[in-house]
Amino acid sequence: MVRGEIGDMTTTPVLTPPGRVSDPARSVVVDAVLTGGHHVVYGAPGSGKSTTAVELLATLAEREDVGLDEVLLLAPTRQAATRLRDAVSRRLARTTGRVVARTPASFAFSLLRQRAALLGEAPPMLLTGADQDAALADLLAGHTAGEGRDPGWPADVPAEALGLATFRHELRDVLMRAAEAGWDGADLAEMGRRHGRPAWVACGRVMAEYDEVTRLGETTPDRGTRYDVAGIVDEAARALDAWDLDLPRHPRPRWRVVVHDDYQDATMATARLLEVLARDGARIVVLGDPDTAVQTFRGGLPALLEEATREPAPRVGGDVLGGDVIDGGAGGDGGGASAGGGWPMIRTAGAFGARRHLLPTVWRGDELLRTVVEAATDGLPALGETARRRSRAADGAASRGERGPRGAARPDPAAVSDADRSAGADRGSSVEVAVTASIGEEGRLVAHHLRRHRLAGGIGWDRMAVLARSSGQLAALRRGLRAAGVPVAVSRDVPLAAEQAVRPLLRVLEVLTEETLGAEAAAELLLSPLGGLDPVGLRALRRALRAHEVRSGGRRPSDELLIEAIESPDGVLPELRVAEPARRAVERVARMLGSGARALDGPGDVESVLWAVWEASGRAEPWRRLALGDGVSAERAHADLDAVVALFRAAEGFAERREGGRPHQFLEYLRAQDFATDTLAGTGEREAVEVLTVASAAGREWDVVVVAGVQEDVWPDLRLRTRLLDPVGVSDLATGRGAGPVRPIDARRAVLWDERRLFASAVSRTHRHLLVTAVQDNDTRPSVFLDVVDPRDPLSDELRPTVAAPPALDLRGLVARLRREVLDAARETVRAEATAHSGASGAAGGAGAARGAAAASLLATLARAGVPGADPREWWGRAASTDAPAWGPQEPVPVRPSSLVMLGTCSLRWALEAAGAQAGSSLDADVGTLVHAIAAELPEGTREEMLAELDARWDTLRLPDTWAGRRRREEAERMIGLLAAYVAGIPRGSVETEVAFEVRIGRADLVGRVDRIERTGDGGARIVDLKTGKSPIPVAEADAHAQLAAYQAAVAAGGFGDDVHADGARLVYVGGARRAAAIRDQAAPEDDWPARLVAEAAETMASAEFLATTGSQCQTCPVRTSCPARPSGDRVVGR
Repeated sequence: MVRGEIGDMTTTPVLTPPGRVSDPARSVVVDAVLTGGHHVVYGAPGSGKSTTAVELLATLAEREDVGLDEVLLLAPTRQAATRLRDAVSRRLARTTGRVVARTPASFAFSLLRQRAALLGEAPPMLLTGADQDAALADLLAGHTAGEGRDPGWPADVPAEALGLATFRHELRDVLMRAAEAGWDGADLAEMGRRHGRPAWVACGRVMAEYDEVTRLGETTPDRGTRYDVAGIVDEAARALDAWDLDLPRHPRPRWRVVVHDDYQDATMATARLLEVLARDGARIVVLGDPDTAVQTFRGGLPALLEEATREPAPRVGGDVLGGDVIDGGAGGDGGGASAGGGWPMIRTAGAFGARRHLLPTVWRGDELLRTVVEAATDGLPALGETARRRSRAADGAASRGERGPRGAARPDPAAVSDADRSAGADRGSSVEVAVTASIGEEGRLVAHHLRRHRLAGGIGWDRMAVLARSSGQLAALRRGLRAAGVPVAVSRDVPLAAEQAVRPLLRVLEVLTEETLGAEAAAELLLSPLGGLDPVGLRALRRALRAHEVRSGGRRPSDELLIEAIESPDGVLPELRVAEPARRAVERVARMLGSGARALDGPGDVESVLWAVWEASGRAEPWRRLALGDGVSAERAHADLDAVVALFRAAEGFAERREGGRPHQFLEYLRAQDFATDTLAGTGEREAVEVLTVASAAGREWDVVVVAGVQEDVWPDLRLRTRLLDPVGVSDLATGRGAGPVRPIDARRAVLWDERRLFASAVSRTHRHLLVTAVQDNDTRPSVFLDVVDPRDPLSDELRPTVAAPPALDLRGLVARLRREVLDAARETVRAEATAHSGASGAAGGAGAARGAAAASLLATLARAGVPGADPREWWGRAASTDAPAWGPQEPVPVRPSSLVMLGTCSLRWALEAAGAQAGSSLDADVGTLVHAIAAELPEGTREEMLAELDARWDTLRLPDTWAGRRRREEAERMIGLLAAYVAGIPRGSVETEVAFEVRIGRADLVGRVDRIERTGDGGARIVDLKTGKSPIPVAEADAHAQLAAYQAAVAAGGFGDDVHADGARLVYVGGARRAAAIRDQAAPEDDWPARLVAEAAETMASAEFLATTGSQCQTCPVRTSCPARPSGDRVVGR
């Protein structure tokens, strides 16, 4: 369903009505505030509430009798405060030189910091959410270990839950809700006893212990009071109210005007703070819309807007927080301070006797979009002034529709949809609903929608947003957009220690502090983004290290060799045959560890060590260049750089909070965090689509907004928020919403209202274009909220039709369509030619050829521009690029004896395996390698000596102590027994092992290494090849065995010395269940047939064609799926 088309799109500065149009209603509010009193400003989404707050502050700043330091501008979140601060700077056309907009917690912290300085105390510290989480983790772990006071968890809280991060997060939520209510641990425990909630009693005991632990951090002179976000606002209110008692010689800080934007998301603690400020003479101005509250799950109270219009009640005794107190006895469900009989009380707050004002004009969007928002808020409880719901868009469209049940003029959404279709095209607005058949299809549709507005409308990526109800939906949306090439803004929604660019830096810190580099850490660092090695490269590096060790006569496992390579790269790498990427990775990790160690021995602080490690990695400039580009690599580099910046900010904050803190303490601090740290670290700015939750999008606007994942049972989520510890229940009781029995139907209705407010906020974020998407398949259905945007017949039970995503509007999609056009045209041409032979018309073939030629021309243009996939040479399934031989006519061909057997059996298999089509090593192969190593180490060893060596080396295989592992050990011991018995029959002093050779025979460079050379006297030598397989070749085949013949040819060519002649070759099989080793002998050749065999093999290897030979060996061939002689290896693309 589309309402409106893409038109001329322009961007609009946030918080500023288009064209800076003067709003008479805004002027009325500003003038009213200047005359005095308290004020509540209502307004629908986009009506200019934030702009009014900015204009009010700017007007006051321009007056001579009011200074900026006498005006306080508050917002519920740090992001909202930042936007307000930037808007003030734009409005004043200058920077203010001070913080003009804050969150209540930030203001409270600033006030407490000022108070501490005047009292001569150490500066206070604000605990982050991660700090709180780490402290609670320590407490709960101590309780499990029998330390501290047992909270007495009830039976419905299992002991296993105490160690879970989800339980800890819920516990933290309960404690924050209680602190926001002004309760301490005793109050929370009393509430639990009063209302039959034993889990709250236990939470209260934990809260009391948590407060004690927090205060323990203040016992040294250099540490100030530690506050958490939930309790700091009330602490500031108490400090301000008691200022004259605590600091009689210092004037109380006062503000003439206090403005709070988005007040629908304010908490009770904020309302109590405003009460204290109002009693000190400040004029209170709050602005908001209860219909778009998004922070109720964190204690936000949209009803506070209307509460502000009530006259304040007399203060209760000496309670510095004031407010109305309701007895928590028989009639109430108490909260707050204890009173009278010791029962907790419910305290209401935020009554200022404020005057109501309305901003009746909506500046965001047009009437088409306004209709959707109005439909979304329809049915919500009033919570004060409701005329805001009838606000009209600034484009002047007339209100049309029918009378609602409450007598208010309400547009008919369906009527607006039909009537405004053409008008919407003129204005450039659109409202769309799309239902897809899968989540993947939904992602492709969203990506196409965004790119369409980018290309056709010229809207910047940073003027687009994709919103979802919960954070759990965001990861899939981000992945889908990135896969489609849409730039996505970085989000910090995972613990810092879990970021892939941060993990290796922390791993280096761990190695440095423990002064030990283990094999696991070495491998992890090499495979990390800083090391830059992939698993295949690491495996090749291990093999190269092991091969070098064997050649040097050593027997250490690859783990030890890997550690040695990093710790002493100059001594290992020069002798190593390894690819350059692996060499660079080892050198880079070695530099990181070395630089970090020097920094640790020097300054030793976290920041210095981290910086030294980061600089040594050399990743800053390459990642910066990548981040400036496009595509998935740019997204990843951007995210990695932001994560590193956040790490350094975290280290800086750690150093400020814990002077003298060492790197190992910083490690413990970060790894104790199970969610993202609340940090002020900014992310790199660039043009990208934001993907975020509705709560995070509150107060913002974009030209294009997609509300995705609007599914049944997801949005609205009508499950009652009664989790194990029920933090929402604590909040409800603290604010009076839970006073008295609550029927389930009423509780569910309250949840539905919160869900509808979220949806109303989501659809109101766009200035021009709105798309709402959902998935409809066997398991999921679209939400009823889609009917809000696209009304349907309420009596209809038909499912919404699903739509497919159009072809991608990017170069990759264009290349795919052009390639398909070329292939389709080719097929049409073939069919037309066949038809022409039968006498029919071939016009269709001519048309297809023309289309194909045009598509091919476009592909050629794209290929010249370097667009991936446009060049036919890059197409998989095309004809062979060349039929030239692999080696030139005069070039030598490297030949290994072991390859001749496979070459003679099936030359195609040899060619494919030589190109890398090989299976990974198996346990059998690993055991066989170990037996070969023992045979080389002990060429004349006894059975006991060999078994002792097997025992010493067995752990290098890392086989588990299971039935399979024990079976492999038995097989290895049996091989050792057969090997020892064979060795015992060979004269001592006549054996050499692991002897390398290299000779030239015709075009062949014959190179290899023999397991054993057994001297037979008079210069004779018998070459022995050990086999650990279980199936010996037939005796008759030994005389012509190609590998043995190659060894004898090498002897004859002087590979083992000019005075050595061939005296036969032998295969010795020590695998399988047999009494003695199976021996297959090949006699010394009477002529030069082995040399001819090697020369012919080189010619075959150098040819341009390789024959697929079928036979019984095909059943176990590892490359049969690539063999044209097998059905499974046939081509899957057109010939």
